[in-house]
Amino acid sequence: DLFLGCLLYDLTRITDKTTPSRSPVNRIIRSTCMFALVVFTTSMQLYIILHVRRFISSWAVGAARTAYSSYEDVMYDQTTLDEHGMLRGVPGTFRQERFATLPEDVKAVICQVPFSQALFLVVMLLIWTLGIAGEIKASIAQVQKLLRLAPTKRGFAVNCQETEDKTVQITAASGLVKALVLVFITLPRVAAALVLLWLGCRWLSATESFTDVMLNCLALGFILDLNSLLYRTVMPRRNIVDAQNTYVVKNLRMPPSYYNYSRDLVGLVISVAWVSCYVFYFQDVLTDYQWDIAGSCSGFLAEMARPR
Repeated sequence: DLFLGCLLYDLTRITDKTTPSRSPVNRIIRSTCMFALVVFTTSMQLYIILHVRRFISSWAVGAARTAYSSYEDVMYDQTTLDEHGMLRGVPGTFRQERFATLPEDVKAVICQVPFSQALFLVVMLLIWTLGIAGEIKASIAQVQKLLRLAPTKRGFAVNCQETEDKTVQITAASGLVKALVLVFITLPRVAAALVLLWLGCRWLSATESFTDVMLNCLALGFILDLNSLLYRTVMPRRNIVDAQNTYVVKNLRMPPSYYNYSRDLVGLVISVAWVSCYVFYFQDVLTDYQWDIAGSCSGFLAEMARPR
């Protein structure tokens, strides 16, 4: 939002013929640099996402599948192959007493597969999903602000007015300006968030230990917060001040109503629904997962958690 307000203000000063800017070249350079920074940030996020998938999450998924396949081979009398060529036990042939025959290091690996503790996995995925929901919510709010701006007659123009408190209020924008902002700023931001949502859920579900689940969740949050990091460290102080004093929609009225009081809870409901559907239906980390680890590992995990 800060970037958007500053960019629209510069466009106003550049295109306004009645009160032209005293330094239009500087404003053009600043607008170009700010737009390039947004493109750079989105490109860096996508680059990190693709390489996390290639070098990290794919390996983690493979290791989780191999560990669970070995577990199924030991614990069942009869097995079949899933779509990835991994072993899956035939229902009715499970032998829980065989868990005691597994080496301690194998027990430690299989019992820390996140799917062995469904509630813990659901909570961690929900935290991650809420972070993504916040990013998407900010993008939707950005779109709503753009749509509330009045149209202008000129093809590429923005109108604004200065308020009594020395801030700048954007009042109108042409359809072309709105379309460019949506295509080059808002939509890439939403697309990156959705890709990161799927990749993050997949990576966290395949993590080999509970400690690493926490650490990986923080690492994913770093990727999501990359735009704020670059804004704080790269953006010149003058640009930050101008951006903070420029508003696209200021003091939006929201009268007391059931809708205004509860609409933001929809994001929580959608996040819970997504996590539930992902864990129990959509996930492809352990296809045909039979939820047969928790019972075997309960005693082992209790022993490992006991103070020594």
